[in-house]
Amino acid sequence: MKLRSFLPVIALSLSAANAYASAHKCLPKFTVISAAAVATSATTIVAASTPNTSAAVTTTNDVQNSTTTTTTSPVITTTTNLVVATTTTVTPAITTTNLVATTSTTLTDAVPAPVTTADVVPSITETTTTTTFAALIPATTTAVSTGSGSCSNPSITVTNINVGESINVNEDDAGSSIISISSIPSGGSRIAYATTGGTIKVVTLNADDTINTSVATVTVDVVDFADLYADDTGFVILGTRDAEGGGTLNCGNPSNLCGTAPNPAIPCYDMYLIRFDGSTEIWATKLTSSSASLPPYSTSSTGPEVYMIWWYAHQGQIAFDGANWGAYFGAAISVSQGGCINIHQGDRMKVVGPLGEIVSSVDSFDWGCSHSGYERLVYDARVGHFVMICKTDNNDQLMFPDTYNTIYPVDLWYSDLGGIALDSGSGGYWASVSNIHAGQPADASGNADVHLIHFTKTAVASGVDADIVLAAGSVTTNARAPHIAALGSDASSILVAWETATSAGELQQGNTGRVLWVQVVSATDGSAVSNPVTVSAAGNRYSFFKTAHDGSVAYPAQALDSDSAINVVRVASC
Repeated sequence: MKLRSFLPVIALSLSAANAYASAHKCLPKFTVISAAAVATSATTIVAASTPNTSAAVTTTNDVQNSTTTTTTSPVITTTTNLVVATTTTVTPAITTTNLVATTSTTLTDAVPAPVTTADVVPSITETTTTTTFAALIPATTTAVSTGSGSCSNPSITVTNINVGESINVNEDDAGSSIISISSIPSGGSRIAYATTGGTIKVVTLNADDTINTSVATVTVDVVDFADLYADDTGFVILGTRDAEGGGTLNCGNPSNLCGTAPNPAIPCYDMYLIRFDGSTEIWATKLTSSSASLPPYSTSSTGPEVYMIWWYAHQGQIAFDGANWGAYFGAAISVSQGGCINIHQGDRMKVVGPLGEIVSSVDSFDWGCSHSGYERLVYDARVGHFVMICKTDNNDQLMFPDTYNTIYPVDLWYSDLGGIALDSGSGGYWASVSNIHAGQPADASGNADVHLIHFTKTAVASGVDADIVLAAGSVTTNARAPHIAALGSDASSILVAWETATSAGELQQGNTGRVLWVQVVSATDGSAVSNPVTVSAAGNRYSFFKTAHDGSVAYPAQALDSDSAINVVRVASC
């Protein structure tokens, strides 16, 4: 495989490594060969509406079938015009109608500061009981529900579960640690998390998101993990294990590298897709190429190229086609250039079969976006293919990694990529992404907007044919950390989510001013089905909102009041 001509060279000195780490939050900006041209025909729409404040709230404390239910009639402050922006319309590539259910008539940049959770969630006195189950998990469960259950007033439940040990959750770009949830077809879910002691564990939940104490917690032998995909008998998990190259921290010989080797030394890993049935590991398939005979730093300064996992972000996502799992993840490549080994960051996609075999697929590739961030994929049964998108500094854009076609230009400092979902009707896709708010300084830590964009995958660059502003930033409001997932069993709706804050730049973990919002929109044209509503849970730009087999959408977050508890946010199918 020839190295892509646009791959920038990364010097392997400690100073260069530190500089890249500092800039990695937005992907380092290098001069690269331009990708395919962006289609300029698009429709920009503002979806501005008043948050839903009408629902009563039910609190349920469920421990070993002991349930106390309290219904309250909240008094909630209603804030209007939460999302306001200037609307610009040009000739769209496709025709859509009725794209906005509720629009704002205030054309101004003076957007009020986002409301806090206290503004929209009533004060509730909760009774919490802790019961310790022998040899299992201390299970403290509290559920808070809102909404009527219709798509226009979605039912949202936040269930608090205690796993009995401290959880490691962060949004560090190069060392992110998330919580991942995946539904079980017959009911319930599994959740993967990392402990502060560095152990990766998987817990099984009942259909009501309480801990299933009859199923033992599984400990997974990985350094860290990127995603989880569950089924009735077990799960697969995408995670890293130590490389087998020997030498310095499993990397081989650092003297092969260009420049000065990192000091202190950086460990090398391989990415695996690992299969568990119950609590037993069945197989572990290596998705990178390093080995004992081909170390991550190659066999010599002029040795063959090697795919491995280095200190770049260990992120990725899993999708399932009904028989095989697709794994799309960030990776590193060692390549001889000028008589020494240079290391580049990018991404890679592999398909794995039910026996752990690597499946030959037109969708898989050794090297895609470079540099790469927010590797996102979905399986599209309409065409029988996995579809991947990334954020890249190759011409500063969202891009298809397998075709290199441009989807959407972005300012790297402002852009978080939420994910990709199938549309309804036109064979295209929706994605959520943050981007620079008009008037903010380019390539800086300013305030962003959150967009819902629509696009198709064709043989030529297509760009987007709809661009809807879900949440507009301002001089005082910053909207970022978007998410997206299909909602409902009929594929007619999509759940979008984002966060707002008054602080500029990338949203920081622990910032108490962060507010998580969710909204239901049409999968056909992106129009608002519900008003945006706040959710009392911590956001995380790297965690996933996932569609369950019953059509609901679930998102796991570290609890706001305990480092050993998880809030499972679930939006019911509608």
